[in-house]
Amino acid sequence: MSDIKKEPSGRLCGEIARYLFFGVLTTFVGWAVYFTLLWGGRALFDIPADDTTSAAYLGVYTVAQIIQWVCAVLFAFFTNRKWVFTYADRSTGVMSQLAVFAGGRLLTLGLDYLVTLLGTNGLAALLPGLSGVYVGALDRTVNFAEVLSKIAAAVVVIIVNYIFSKLFVFRKKGK
Repeated sequence: MSDIKKEPSGRLCGEIARYLFFGVLTTFVGWAVYFTLLWGGRALFDIPADDTTSAAYLGVYTVAQIIQWVCAVLFAFFTNRKWVFTYADRSTGVMSQLAVFAGGRLLTLGLDYLVTLLGTNGLAALLPGLSGVYVGALDRTVNFAEVLSKIAAAVVVIIVNYIFSKLFVFRKKGK
């Protein structure tokens, strides 16, 4: 946390604003991939919107999570390296930095996976009406428990990823 406390407030605020901007973009990239694969997999394997526990669903869900994670990590790494953590030590090789970055993101992949899955099933149990809402614009039935859980997971992931990136990946030179 010492890197965070020692930053001049103006620079830290600008960095956080840039991180949030690119974090939201990263989230949208990830969601586009995730929901395309999840909903496409549901359609391909004829998995109903309210099914969140079958082996077919868990397989599609897991594949969607992993592929969206890879896309989001690559997008986030290069945008963070270029536009967010502009003061970071550039003497570290890109591949070394990417390895540490991706390693840290594995933790938040687990958080995202669990928060989304447990949240989906918890919300579906509490509010079963969320599990099968027809959306005319999409011409499909959507499980809104999945969508709300993915939003909650994104908030947790963005916060944890910022702290990890700031402290371990994009450190100042000499730290």
